[in-house]
Amino acid sequence: MCLVTNNRLRCVRRPHQHSTRLSGFTLIELLVVIAIIAILAAMLLPALSKAKQKGQGIACLSNTKQLTLGWIMYQGDNNDRLMDYSAWVYGVMDWTSSSDNTNTAMLSGTNEMASVAKTVGWYKCPADNFKAPQNPGDRVRSVSMNGALSGGAGSGPTFENQNNRTYFEARKSNDLNSPGPANIFVFLDEHADSINDGTFMVNPGYAPGSEMWRDLPASYHNGCGSFSFADGHSEVHKWMVRGGVYSTLQTVKFTTGNWSSVNLGKNVDYEWLDDRMPYH
Repeated sequence: MCLVTNNRLRCVRRPHQHSTRLSGFTLIELLVVIAIIAILAAMLLPALSKAKQKGQGIACLSNTKQLTLGWIMYQGDNNDRLMDYSAWVYGVMDWTSSSDNTNTAMLSGTNEMASVAKTVGWYKCPADNFKAPQNPGDRVRSVSMNGALSGGAGSGPTFENQNNRTYFEARKSNDLNSPGPANIFVFLDEHADSINDGTFMVNPGYAPGSEMWRDLPASYHNGCGSFSFADGHSEVHKWMVRGGVYSTLQTVKFTTGNWSSVNLGKNVDYEWLDDRMPYH
């Protein structure tokens, strides 16, 4: 502002006037930000879930690989005799309050695997988080051994014979010539309702059209199962039959399932396991 005083022009600057209005988000702006965050979260959650599943699959592969390396070491210490499928681990898994379900001593005591593999975490798939109300805690095992690897406990050729094959119970490492160590599975994750003792039983060789499960493999890894093989490697296998009563993917019902009474007809998942059993 300028004034004339004593015939002189004098200008005086007014002090700056600050607005008393406070800045901030309006309600609409806040709702827009929340909506953007929700959209981003919806986009990221599936990716994070897949990453978690992939991490669990890698951990499970590591577990079955370590058990199989112990299984191979055992042969070197016992004149090439395979571990006894009935004594490689103790304890029966079920949905009761039995202490076998939570007792890690069943894994680290006098069983044959404990002599070469002392980490109890190797027996449990990280994706197996099923727990019934009557269980006192998380079950300690989700892994079973191929029942065709008897290590001397079996009584000889006891399986069905089809497709020009004779399936049998292998006792020593040199019994694994066909289809070869890289193609005979040793350990796998067994379905939570199917697992009981340490043995996964398959009756291989049923004729196409009358194939049936005896025990049921798990599908914890986005519809896939984890397997280890007699040469020491592990892999995740994707199950192909995924719909209806014949599906390999069965929900956990905390009770014995009905898979053993279902005639699968011609089932590619059953035949995949069929091809990975020892035979002549």
